[in-house]
Amino acid sequence: MNPPKISIIVPVYCVEKYLPCCMDSLLGQTLKDIEIILADDGSPDRCPVMCDEYALQDSRVKVIHKKNEGLGFARNSGLEIATGEFVAFVDSDDFVDLNMYEILYHAAKQHHLDTVYCGVKRINNDHTAVLQCIHEVDKVTVFDGKEQIKQILIGMAGAELSYPKDREYEMTVWHSIYSMKIIRENSIRFHSEREFISEDIIFHLDYLPKAGKIAYLPDMLYFWRYNAESLTGKFRIGRFEQDKKLFKEIRRKLSLLYGADDFSIRVNRNFVGYARNAVFKGIAKGVSKGDVKKEITRICSDEELQNVLSYFPCYKLPVKQVVLVLLIKYKLIGLILMARRFV
Repeated sequence: MNPPKISIIVPVYCVEKYLPCCMDSLLGQTLKDIEIILADDGSPDRCPVMCDEYALQDSRVKVIHKKNEGLGFARNSGLEIATGEFVAFVDSDDFVDLNMYEILYHAAKQHHLDTVYCGVKRINNDHTAVLQCIHEVDKVTVFDGKEQIKQILIGMAGAELSYPKDREYEMTVWHSIYSMKIIRENSIRFHSEREFISEDIIFHLDYLPKAGKIAYLPDMLYFWRYNAESLTGKFRIGRFEQDKKLFKEIRRKLSLLYGADDFSIRVNRNFVGYARNAVFKGIAKGVSKGDVKKEITRICSDEELQNVLSYFPCYKLPVKQVVLVLLIKYKLIGLILMARRFV
């Protein structure tokens, strides 16, 4: 029997409310030659039973039951048994267009690609409204060779100062397919999000330098659900320390890959963006005013951040960002607290 065209790995943890929608979108794919690997990460709700029921209903579904270790390691457990020509990753509280994997696979074969990315629609929790449309290109765009792929990877790490966003390319893994051959030959695996808060960018730093040809499609085929209970929807005191650790690892890996520091300004811009988001958006409702002020003061006084801000040309950023970054640089806590109402 020939291997499936795509293995789709779905980490599962406390998503019994959302799993049916996700699975309906995967089982209904117009590309039928797929396998779906449900990695139950020790979920304490009905998800383990639901996963087994899906496996009984459809022979393309495989189930792994494992102890809870987090999203990255759940994906790794799926990679251990994946047999597809390509692999995809879907978060179990999201869903995809029914044509997504047929479109991505067709593009990969037509253009001889190692990886294909599509656009994303960010939707509200009950998917009745689109909150944001995310796509990097307006037409099929192929990047061929190490130098072009380097520019994509650096664009994931950060953007030019005049760019409206802190990075030019989304660094998430769930709107794409990847060559299993490259992953196997280079033993590429995910780090735990408990080690690095964004394990996806670390995966790309390990994977993309090994790729020869990739493409972006304008089609928005992945539906990213805003879920306040997800990792990205929760505020945690001390999260900025995790952002800082990630910043250092991105900088270290890029230095090993490319030597010269032509990427430093981009990585610094992204790090400053982490700080800006932590100060102005990351501290959610429900945190006391005293704790908010204490956390903002702590972030603004961070030695690593202040060192970067001492030479970072923030005046080249978009105007709104310039103002916010200057408030952080000069630790104007009172003005920051006032500005948070309008940001």
